[in-house]
Amino acid sequence: MNQNERLLEIITLLEKKEHIQQEELMTYFNISKDTARRDILKLLEKDLVERTKGGIQLPIIKKQITEYQNRLVKNSQAKKNIIKKAQQLILENQTIWLDVSTTIELLGQDNTYKTNLFVTNSVDNAISFSENKNNVYLLSGYYQPKSHLLNGPMIMSQLTHFYFDIAFIGASGISEEGIFFDELDDIELHQQLRQQAKKIILLVDDSKINQTTSFKINWENIDTLITNKDLPKEIENKLITHNIKILTK
Repeated sequence: MNQNERLLEIITLLEKKEHIQQEELMTYFNISKDTARRDILKLLEKDLVERTKGGIQLPIIKKQITEYQNRLVKNSQAKKNIIKKAQQLILENQTIWLDVSTTIELLGQDNTYKTNLFVTNSVDNAISFSENKNNVYLLSGYYQPKSHLLNGPMIMSQLTHFYFDIAFIGASGISEEGIFFDELDDIELHQQLRQQAKKIILLVDDSKINQTTSFKINWENIDTLITNKDLPKEIENKLITHNIKILTK
């Protein structure tokens, strides 16, 4: 069971009882204390629960909970479909980059790749993959609490010492014009990955299609795109022009 599925189940449990202790979550889901804590923090960040002594309860206002539940169900299935395709591309003894992405984080949940080395600057990825005894190298840098990632010049310096068989990357959005990110630092990192990786695979669900931000890289920076729905024709044609492989439903 991945985190999205657990969050849905926790909300369902809270609708049946007044509050839940952290220890109850550990027993119910057979998860570690750290995993239970991260689930609670995720729900608190979304204002879907309120903290009680040692646990959580539902807030008074429940409309946002229903909306979030519906979104989790939709996004969870979309991400699962993407992950299944991504898993098929992983071979033994590969060195693999993991971008900061909730979809990519799911790639490590309930999956063990004993002969692979995974490299990332995402704390969430490192925890997700290491819990299943995968080999993980977490790059060091400045910690960004909001996104749970490490960045800065030290990340770029360390990155140059690796050569990746695959780089799995995420994005804030895609359009006919290219691939979009939230921060300027993301652009530098992904351009460097183009030099360090044999194959770059972009994982995006349909909610990212035709979404743009202020920071963009061009389509030639990736080799494969995996998504859960057919792309708009103009984006599909652009990818075909750049000989980018498209894996969809």
